[in-house]
Order: sequence, then C-alpha cells, then structure tokens
Amino acid sequence: MLTTLIEKLKKVKDYRKAQGIRHPLWVVLLIVILGLMSRNLGYRELENFAKINQKELRQVLKIKREKLPSYSTIRRAIEGVDWSNLIEIFNEWASDNYPYQEELDWLAVDGKSLRSTLIDYGNKSQNFVMIVSLFSQRTGCVLNLKKLENKKESEISQAQ
Repeated sequence: MLTTLIEKLKKVKDYRKAQGIRHPLWVVLLIVILGLMSRNLGYRELENFAKINQKELRQVLKIKREKLPSYSTIRRAIEGVDWSNLIEIFNEWASDNYPYQEELDWLAVDGKSLRSTLIDYGNKSQNFVMIVSLFSQRTGCVLNLKKLENKKESEISQAQ
C-alpha cells in the first residue's frame, strides 16, 4: 500500500523551481503523512520524526541524501503545495486501496481549518480554507478529502 501511495505522491505537481531542490516533493509529502499518522503535528515534530526514523526512511524509500528535510523545508513545501491537486491524488489512492466491505460501516466526517489561511484570529466572520475528511470508523482509513472555503460552502454540504 505504501508503494502505491508513493507512486501517487510522485504525480503531485511540484511548484518549486528546479534550482536548489534538495528533496523531491513526494519525499516531503510522505514524511508529512507518516509523521502525522504517528501524531507529530508541528513542523519541528515532523523534522524530529524524520531524524528519529532516518535510517528506516532512507532504506525503505531508497533516499540517497544523508539528511532528510528540515522543518523549514517541510513548512515551505506544505505552504506552496497545490491542495486541489494533492487532494485529488489522495482521493484516487484512497478509493483504489479501500477494501470493499459488505457489512455496515459507520462513516465519520471531520473538518479542519488550515491555520495558514487565517488572517485575523479574532475575526469570527472571515473566510478561510478547510479540509473535510470522510473516514471509516471500522478501518480508520480516510476515504475522501474535500477542500472548501467556509464563506462559500459548509462541512455539511461537502459531507452530503
């Protein structure tokens, strides 16, 4: 399943200029995904996750570089990534890898705002970007993601 995720992440459009790129975008994104799955929620925590697991990550991912991405590299990559493209590719991977089950499966919906899209934290009526996820409670697998702006749509409409 990891190899199919890597294949999909390699299709995410890299917005960065070729000069100065030390780490392929798919490597950074995979470290973010694996780190988040291990409850590492901040940029520095993701960097520490990569450092602690450096030997295994380099071996499994066949990374030739000595160092893995720093927290600032991770932050810049995340801030510039095309979320629509990434979500489309993730949804494609999730639908290919979610096992079809005959039994009833409870689905849960959760929305999270992207902190970097907030301008004034005190203003409750501002527009910001959210990611809404649909996941299986039985398997814990995310089945689908959607991006929305809170002024234009709601979590409820996306869930439906």
